[in-house]
Amino acid sequence: MSRKSVKFGSFLRNYIDDTEKFKKWLQLGMEFENLRRRHFPDRGRPRFVNTVNHLALEEVYFAIKGISTVWVNLMAPSELLLSAGLNPVSAEGISGALSSMHLEDTAIAYSSQAGISDSLCTFHRASVGVSMRKLLPPPKLVMTTSILCDGNLPTFKRIAKEYDVPFILIDVPRGRKSEAVGYVLSQLKEVVGTIEEITGAPFKMDELSLRLSYERELMENLEESKARTEDSYLPQHLYEHMNSLYVLHTLAGDGRIAAASRGIHERLEAIPENARKILWLHIPPYYDNELFNLFVPGSKNLVVASELMWDWMYPVDPQRPLESLAEKLVYNPLCGSVVDRGNFCLDLARSFRVDGVIHFSHWGCRQSAGGVSYLKSIFEEERISFLELTGDCVDHSSQGAGQLRTRTEAFLEIVEKRR
Repeated sequence: MSRKSVKFGSFLRNYIDDTEKFKKWLQLGMEFENLRRRHFPDRGRPRFVNTVNHLALEEVYFAIKGISTVWVNLMAPSELLLSAGLNPVSAEGISGALSSMHLEDTAIAYSSQAGISDSLCTFHRASVGVSMRKLLPPPKLVMTTSILCDGNLPTFKRIAKEYDVPFILIDVPRGRKSEAVGYVLSQLKEVVGTIEEITGAPFKMDELSLRLSYERELMENLEESKARTEDSYLPQHLYEHMNSLYVLHTLAGDGRIAAASRGIHERLEAIPENARKILWLHIPPYYDNELFNLFVPGSKNLVVASELMWDWMYPVDPQRPLESLAEKLVYNPLCGSVVDRGNFCLDLARSFRVDGVIHFSHWGCRQSAGGVSYLKSIFEEERISFLELTGDCVDHSSQGAGQLRTRTEAFLEIVEKRR
């Protein structure tokens, strides 16, 4: 995410053909950065933002060290893993970490040479490449859901095969229908059994209840902050919105993020006069790019909210832990139709009183890009300016940064004239 990351990646590239040395230096570098973010957070930044930035890196660091890690997709019920002392890491986050160091090309090329289709999303191609090259230690387990992405099943199954570890798919029917809750609940009970086999210890349901109480507190604190965003916002760089989407999906049950969210509304900053407030849909590019420079906290252009920082929220009930988790999966707005997604995004736009919406359509992500025309139409009905940017969130060499900047600057001028 910074020149420092790119410089470190350039150093690591010297050892890309020597896997053991590569892993050694990668571990040392990530350990140093993990300690820095934990003990020396950025001064002047909200505690919540610093904690998110630390945890986003820590989960990747645990995967690099092989510390009881489970590779998951964003929508997996990671609360079950945390309750058993396992450390979830987003496979997409691993790809993003490589991208931040400009090393994603090595993993993508390796998967392509092995016959992985170039039409597959680069998040998945890179993570498969990592598993094939054994750049990271084997996880204890690989777990994914069917939510959002049709590529989850073949990708995560291949990763599990490469590492020769158990694989779990949680099938969540689309439609957000109540009759699907029992079906998903039965699968979660099977997951609990698998976790008991892997850990060799009985699953502690009271620990899961505790995790859900942390998550419930986190959600309530964030909702309180959202209610106060008419004239204020949580100052986050665009890449920090990405860190949030990873942490809030995979570590919502971590007590540290719940603690950091306490009093978050007191660390909101006043929106600068005449600033243009933007809602970001889908995921921004992970590597250093011109967009990061356009949306800086305190500037005239602010990303005040991002879609995937808020979709995970569900009022989980610690008294009904497994049932509540099943409901959370079934009723996720991204588990429904494009209309469900549109209504969710419109609610965000209204809550944050945005002036414009930017949708970054990641190449290979058909589910997201396929709904852009509908999303554009409903925002135009609300007289909210809408821009679709297309590109790749992982492959830093895939597009012209200048073109993205030019289109975005032109859009921001339109937003200004419409206000």
